[in-house]
Amino acid sequence: MSSDKGTLAWAVRVTVPVAMGYLPLGMAFGAYAVSLGFAPYLAPLTALVVFAGSIEFLLVGLVSAGAGLIQIAVTTLLVNSRHIFYGFSYPTHLLRSPFAKFYGPYALTDEAYALINSGVRPTTQHELMLIQGISQFYWVFGAAVGAVAGGLIPESFDGFDFALTGLFTLLFVSALSAASQRVMIVLAALASMAVGLLLPRDLFLLGAMLCYAVLCVVLVKRPRHGRSSQTAEGGA
Repeated sequence: MSSDKGTLAWAVRVTVPVAMGYLPLGMAFGAYAVSLGFAPYLAPLTALVVFAGSIEFLLVGLVSAGAGLIQIAVTTLLVNSRHIFYGFSYPTHLLRSPFAKFYGPYALTDEAYALINSGVRPTTQHELMLIQGISQFYWVFGAAVGAVAGGLIPESFDGFDFALTGLFTLLFVSALSAASQRVMIVLAALASMAVGLLLPRDLFLLGAMLCYAVLCVVLVKRPRHGRSSQTAEGGA
């Protein structure tokens, strides 16, 4: 066990994998937000207050496009609903103080969750808060740097409008490569886009995501009762 466990130096060292993702992606978010016309200070402020990763890209895009509050809320719920399942293995027993009980779930991102449950395994509230706090610092700092750098890029520079599409395409390809039902996932995605195209333009994203969520629930393979009962009888 490391003798400096629980110190700031320890937290920085164990969160290096998070920094490798958060810093460049945070910079991309900051530059993207500025390219949409937001003031530079709003990018790190959003990273600090919202701190929800990919949904922040969606948020500034939706706000820039004039989306309504209900559409933004439902989209956020759909994108971040996976966090519900993180609570089953998140070390809530370590959260003692009121601040920790609020900040722990608030700062629980995909990367922090993976880090906490794959080797680091904090054993005290202090260690847990350090890991999550340092991880958020990377994201906020990256967004601030990206916002400043984005303000220096000439308006004639083209490409930032494709940042969100590129990000979610990369996430989808990465998830698809690790999935076992690739054909069904692709078919569900294509069907969802087709449904979205039938809706008004401002409802395309919301309609497609709702359709995809429903199809994923319907198409997921479940054990057949007949086969399960036969197996149970054979093993009895």
